[in-house]
Amino acid sequence: MQKDVVIDMESLVSRNQFIGLDSCTWLYSGAETPTHRGCLDHVMKYLNNKSLGPQGRELHSFVEHECKMNIAALLHAKPEDIAFLSNSSEAICAIALSLDLKSGDNVVINTLEFPSGVLPWLRLKEIGIEVRVVQHKDWQVSISDIISRVDERTRLVITSHVSYLTGARLDYKQLYSHIQTTNALLLLDATQSLGAVPVDLNHADFIVSSSYKWLLSMHGLGILAINPRRTQHIRPFTVGWRSVANMFSEDRFESFELWGDARKFETGYPSYSTIYSMHFSSKLLLDIGIEETEKYILALGTTLIERLTHAGYEVMTPIEPEQRAGNVCIVHPEGEQEANRLRKENVLLWGGDNRLRASVHLFNNSSDIERLMELLE
Repeated sequence: MQKDVVIDMESLVSRNQFIGLDSCTWLYSGAETPTHRGCLDHVMKYLNNKSLGPQGRELHSFVEHECKMNIAALLHAKPEDIAFLSNSSEAICAIALSLDLKSGDNVVINTLEFPSGVLPWLRLKEIGIEVRVVQHKDWQVSISDIISRVDERTRLVITSHVSYLTGARLDYKQLYSHIQTTNALLLLDATQSLGAVPVDLNHADFIVSSSYKWLLSMHGLGILAINPRRTQHIRPFTVGWRSVANMFSEDRFESFELWGDARKFETGYPSYSTIYSMHFSSKLLLDIGIEETEKYILALGTTLIERLTHAGYEVMTPIEPEQRAGNVCIVHPEGEQEANRLRKENVLLWGGDNRLRASVHLFNNSSDIERLMELLE
């Protein structure tokens, strides 16, 4: 474990390592996480290295590779399977444009998806792509319902690993065991899980994630992980100088050769400040251990669910640990107004869509739960 990681009895990582936690109750990690002081230090390293000219660029490339190694380790993948885009929505759109969908093809989505996992496919309805929507039941989507909508013209199934809406965790490994027997590919959105619970690229064709939530970093990157086993035929629709093996080839005005790995989806320079930040935060998560983080988050979440249930709230998130991660959601017809009220009490959580969402991460503790319940009850 890194020297600057302090373990105490009430949280997995010392709260004083995060900016702002001394003045609020942060249950907002499903939207944002507070800035770790180590991330701030690493962004300053980026700014200093940027002033070194060519040497700085060499250092940027080194940190980028190290960061990809960390993300690959979190995903049980290889660094060459990882591409850095500007955000997860761009990553989803990049896949949508690269599938070469034809009129009559279909894509399967579900009603627990965040808009970034829905809107690209609605746009493609204009060229004759059918969008099949699986309805949730009791705030969960069943694998059998998803599989029932897959046929020989299904090109892609997209689902979140953990729903932003309900906090329910899908058994994507079981889903993928069925998907692999079809012509469809599986796109897994791990934005609400990567950094909180284990995620494995070997059980999906594509994985996307944001950088600024459970990974403890900042805005500016979308992670696109590509399992090469069933995707070698995929060619990106958009191409830039970073997508090709030799941008200054002799026939560069006539043809080009794409990289043979995930780099083919990278068009230009990424947000290096975010890469420096995520280089630190991903190493922090690896040093602690994602299984240890999951164990802590689930235990704290169980306490929260039990307290909310006892207080009479309708909890949308399953109580079973294997069916959730860090998000705990309750039905609340005035969720946005309630979140604003709690914000005035320096308790930060997310409200909207007729619900409240409290998110617990490795810096939260039992006092955070007590403070929330005191104001809710």
